[in-house]
Amino acid sequence: MRSRWLGALIVLAVLTALALQAGVVARAGFAMGDFRAFYCAARVASHGENPYHTQPLQACEAQIVPRSFQEKNPGVTIPAPLPAYAIAVLVPLAALPFGVSAAIWAAVLLAAWVAAIVALARAAGIAWEIALAALSLGFGVLSLPFGEVVPLAVAGICGAAYYARAGRWRAAAACAALAMIEPHLGLPAAFALALWAPRARLPLALLALGLASLALALLGPAANLEYFLSVLPAHALSEATRDTQYSLTAVLAAAGMPLHASVQAGALWYAAMLVLGVVVGLRLARESGNSAFAVCVPPAFAVFGGTFIHITQIAAALPAALLCVGAIRPARRPIAVAALLLLAVPWGWAVSPALIVAPLVPVAYLAWRYWSANVSAVLLAGIVAAVLLLGLRELYTLPKVHVGGRPATPAIDTRLPEASWSAYSQRSSTATLAAWAVRVPTWSALFVLLALLAADAATLGVAARPRLGYLTREIS
Repeated sequence: MRSRWLGALIVLAVLTALALQAGVVARAGFAMGDFRAFYCAARVASHGENPYHTQPLQACEAQIVPRSFQEKNPGVTIPAPLPAYAIAVLVPLAALPFGVSAAIWAAVLLAAWVAAIVALARAAGIAWEIALAALSLGFGVLSLPFGEVVPLAVAGICGAAYYARAGRWRAAAACAALAMIEPHLGLPAAFALALWAPRARLPLALLALGLASLALALLGPAANLEYFLSVLPAHALSEATRDTQYSLTAVLAAAGMPLHASVQAGALWYAAMLVLGVVVGLRLARESGNSAFAVCVPPAFAVFGGTFIHITQIAAALPAALLCVGAIRPARRPIAVAALLLLAVPWGWAVSPALIVAPLVPVAYLAWRYWSANVSAVLLAGIVAAVLLLGLRELYTLPKVHVGGRPATPAIDTRLPEASWSAYSQRSSTATLAAWAVRVPTWSALFVLLALLAADAATLGVAARPRLGYLTREIS
């Protein structure tokens, strides 16, 4: 009975945070803002036009974007940098009125959130309350009000991890294909799964062929080629100066590197981290006996750096963090838990009232689940989280201190909506000390997590059987 009440309180806290965040996003005129762009891209594509061009995308958005947003940001077109196969999946929704489509999309994202929690709990051998707490703020509460595709991608990763652990390779391949709706999150998981499980290769190949056929049928070769050669680089350029960017490209641009060189460096770094993540994930899967590592670890490495990373996409590292906490050697476990606590909170949104629950859920609750024998540590974790949150908020009230250079507006083809989006990004970003400081806890936690995973993988076989035994006890 006590466990049920506690679970109900956690759900209530998370839903409260979701409602508060939805209010913030709605007041900014950006409720379902990402989905608006996806909806219009699908509608444009269904009429045989190019969804990656400013027109007719802008004409569609003008009909559904709130007037307050248009008046505040005249001439801004929200890009839809999704691959053509993802846009094709949304075409049926584009045939419906926007309000109806948005409601259906919100329900789909909510279902993906729940599915990710259930799948991750089973893959990691943990209670659903732990998975909910970990995936509460940085994953669900932030992504859902914007209508992002991140919940579908992370749900695909979690589903692939669960089915991989169960040895159900066709289902794992299908989930990995779902994760490809956000290519830079899904690709590491799909690639690692293909290397790890020979029986998953044919299903993955057939699914990849199906997605490619869908993309070609919708937009044809020219627009698909344009997506990879022009749209993706342009989108990375358009967001290189945003306060919300966690990418290596943004860091290098602020440090004075030319924007185009920053994008190229970010792309090379992403490729290197993808390879490293696959190597570490496969080794951990082999040594622990849990195939979920092969799927979950590569995305965690992939979101450290790259060209385009938002705080919502860093949620792709949370499955690996939970697996790490459950399987790492006891001496390193407190460090892994601390990294998980920091990763589970989107500190970049410190000013949002939604984060008022953060010191309790997920921080204090997760600390209690992992450090139940040390009440002092649990209280200290909650207090530190509250102080850190208040401190980061206070930074925004101080006189603005700018950090790093302000790169010139990049030259982007005006046929692409990224041209106007770039100007919007520069206007809405400050590059102040506060804007950089809120990113430090997440970066630090992600670095520590990856270091722990790499170090554990390098210790081949050390304590592997005890770790597997621990996971088995958790499941039972």
